[in-house]
Formats: sequence, structure tokens, C-alpha cells
Amino acid sequence: MAKKNKIVIIGLLVLAVGGSGVFFAYNNANAGKPEIVQKEVLVKKGDLTVGVTESGSVAIGTMSQDLEALEDVLGSSAASSSSGNSGNSAVSSMGGEAMLQTASAQNSSSGSTNSSSDSTEASLEVEEVYLAIGQKVAVGEPVLKLSTESVDEYRQQLEADVESTKLALEKAEYEAKSQKLNAKSTYNSNVAEGNVAQSEYDITIAQLQASVDSAQAAVNDSAGKIADYQKKIAKGKDFEAALAEEQANYNTLVTKLQSAQNEQATKTVEAQKKYQEAMFDYNNASSLYTINVSGVDSDVEDAKDAYEKAQEALSNYSSLIGDGVIYSQYAGTVASIGYAAGDILSSSTEVITFSDETEVTMTVSVSQEDIASVEIGDVVEIALTAYEDTSFKGIVESMDTSSSSGTSTVSYDVTVAFTEDTSKVYQDMTGSVTFISEQAEDVCYISRKAIIRDRQNSYVKVKRSNGDIEQVEVTTGISDGINIEISSGLEEGDTVIIESQVSAP
Repeated sequence: MAKKNKIVIIGLLVLAVGGSGVFFAYNNANAGKPEIVQKEVLVKKGDLTVGVTESGSVAIGTMSQDLEALEDVLGSSAASSSSGNSGNSAVSSMGGEAMLQTASAQNSSSGSTNSSSDSTEASLEVEEVYLAIGQKVAVGEPVLKLSTESVDEYRQQLEADVESTKLALEKAEYEAKSQKLNAKSTYNSNVAEGNVAQSEYDITIAQLQASVDSAQAAVNDSAGKIADYQKKIAKGKDFEAALAEEQANYNTLVTKLQSAQNEQATKTVEAQKKYQEAMFDYNNASSLYTINVSGVDSDVEDAKDAYEKAQEALSNYSSLIGDGVIYSQYAGTVASIGYAAGDILSSSTEVITFSDETEVTMTVSVSQEDIASVEIGDVVEIALTAYEDTSFKGIVESMDTSSSSGTSTVSYDVTVAFTEDTSKVYQDMTGSVTFISEQAEDVCYISRKAIIRDRQNSYVKVKRSNGDIEQVEVTTGISDGINIEISSGLEEGDTVIIESQVSAP
């Protein structure tokens, strides 16, 4: 007699990520056969992200405020050194950068506040620095103050340059005007004939053409009358005398037309010759005028350029130096300051460097197996160790085409830029970047283990509220390796059965 199989049902309540689940173990009494274990999970709804995740640390860019405009300021003084500033000849004979470096070298060893007065060159001396490294600064905050004496000295020098270059421009313009008047008189006399010749040529050609057109119209009219008489005669009417008279008139008109055409051909040649001779004189006059005034225009342009540069230098000085206080052009955290009290400003030394909160990046190494799926401009998700429950959006900013050195595997450095608020992100924070290959938002999903597949379709076992278990066909989407998207067949909160086999003891 065969033994009946016993089914032992063991209920175990467990706490899982998907919610509470109940395990059911079906133990076949026959030794050696596997046990079927069932687990209940709930259908969830949320976002699924599929991609490659790599770790790295934060790097924050910098932005610098400099005084490059000082080169133009002092360069203008050098350009106008011959315009009468004898008292500043030592300053005006030097280039802007050389001048700054000379003044700086003479004062670098002492750092004295009265070093400006010891030098024969004009210089801008720092009197006070208002900021400190690590301080947060807004646009327009004062950075440093220059001594009043050095500020006034520079301004007076630049104003003198403007005045002297203005006088030089006025002189060049007067001389140019005088020379142009003389050249213009000669030019006008030569051009007059050319202008009259053009008008006379046009009138002559028009008159000749009008004579030909008039003669041709008379011939055409006579030919029409002849054709009309011929039609009437053909109908038996008596128009022979009129026809003969008109034919004689037609022959006379044809002779007049030929005469007009011959006259047109002859006089057109004569008119063209007269016109060309007049234009030859005209063209020579124009060339002569250009030669006479070309050098004059060059002199005026040079004087104008010097004047405009002097004006620009004074304008730059007023906007850059102003009342002697240099203000911040940017907002950010101070990373470094280029000057201390007693220093001399130099166009080659940055005034202040800021941490640029708009240039926050993270560089990670991506293996050669995954790098092909990464492109510049791709959207990424960034997680920072300091903020466990927060993620940041970013984009791929750059990719190295050469592999990273010093590693046993081939990988490539990829830099991503944060695109969201980074006010709480600091230099060297650690975290990870996920390069998104696929993403589904606000979708239903379950564990991949719940899917039952045949050749074409996918199914899951759903436990209904009355306890019945029903196999339901579902449509699946993307998977992050643990969970899988369900685009149809299930709803959020449905209970799904996961079955697995375990070896019997």
C-alpha cells in the first residue's frame, strides 16, 4: 500500500524591502525532492534608473579678477610721450607692463607705505585690503583701497594725455583739410568734363535711337497701308492708283530709315570715342586725387587712434580704479588674494580669486566596457556621501580619449558638471555618478524573480484578496538588475508570488 504524501505548511513572517511577505514551504515527504518556497511581494510605484555607477570626488572651479586694463592705461601714456608731458618723460617712455614691474621691483623688498614717493615712476599703491581667504563675497563689495596720492597722480597723467592727443588730432585734421581742398579743386575741374560727357553721350544715343525708331514706325505704317490696298483690290475695288502712290512713298521712307540707321552707327562711334576720352581724363583725375590725400588720411587716423586710446585709458581707469577702491566683480568664496597693504598693483597679478559655484564637477573613471555608452551632454545622477537622501542632476562635460595610467584595467576619465544648486557642495566631497542608460519615471515595478517567461510572453502569479492565486500576463519594461518595470497587467499594491526551489535536507 502506497504511503500518502504529507504537506507541511510552515508560515514565516519576514520584513523585506518590498513590504511584509509570507514564506510558504511545501515539503514533499519523499526524500531527495526539492522544496518549493513562496514569497509574497507587493507591486510598487516609483522611478527606475538603469546605468553604470562610478565613484569620485568633487572639484570646484575658480574665477579670477585681474587688472589687465592697466596695460592699456599705461600704454596710452607711453604712446603720447612726445606730446608735451616733459614732467612725466620717465613714465611715458616705458611700456605699461615694464613700468609696473619696475615700480614693483623697487618696492618689493621694503613693502613701505611711502614707497610710491621714492620712485620716479607713477604707481598705484595698495593702502588697505578688506577681505580674507574663505570669506563669502557679493558682487560690488570692496576688495582693496589704493592711496589717494597715487590715484590722483595717475588720473592727472591720463588727463594730460587726453588733452595732448586731442590737440595733435586737431592739428592733423586742419592740415588734412587744407591739402584736401587743393586736391579737390584739381579733381573737380578734371571730373567736370567726365560728368558732362556722360550726359552728352546719353542724350546723343537717345536722339539717334529716336530718329531710327521714328523712321521705322513710318515704314511700318506705309507697309500696313499697302497691305490694306492690296486686300481691297483683291475684292474688286479700285485702289490701284492709291497703291502705286503708297508704294512710292514706302520706298522713300525705307531710304530715310537706312539713312537714320547709318547716321546712328556713325555718330554712336563718335559719341563713344568722345565719352571714352572724357572718362580717361576723369579717371586720371580721381587717381591723382587719391594719391594727394592718401597720406593725409593716414596721418589723421593715427592721430585719432592715439586720441581714442587716451580717452579709453582714462575711461578704463575711472571704471577700474574710480575713487581708489577696487570692488568685487563676482560673487563667491575668496580662494586667494593677490595683494597686501604697501604692494604696488601689477597687471600680471590677480587681485582676487573666487571659488566658482557654477563650475562644480566630479571626475570618475569609466571602464572600457562601459565608455562607449557615455556621451558628452548625457544627463547623470550624482550622489554624495555627505547627503545620503539627496541626489543631484548633472551632465557629462568632457571625456578623456586616453586611458588612465597606473591601473591594471583600461578606463577613461569622465568629468560631469552639477546642474542644480551646489551651495552646500564643497571641495573634495566624495560620492558617485550614475550614467543613465535608461530611466522610467512613476512606473509600477516588482522583483525580477517574480517573472515567469515562456517563448513569447511573461507572466506573474497574483494572489487575490480572497486567497486565490491567478497567473496573469504582464508587459515588462526596463530593469535595474533587481527590479523590473511592469507597463501593463498589474497595479500598485497588487500581491505577487515569487516561487523558488531549495534542496530538501
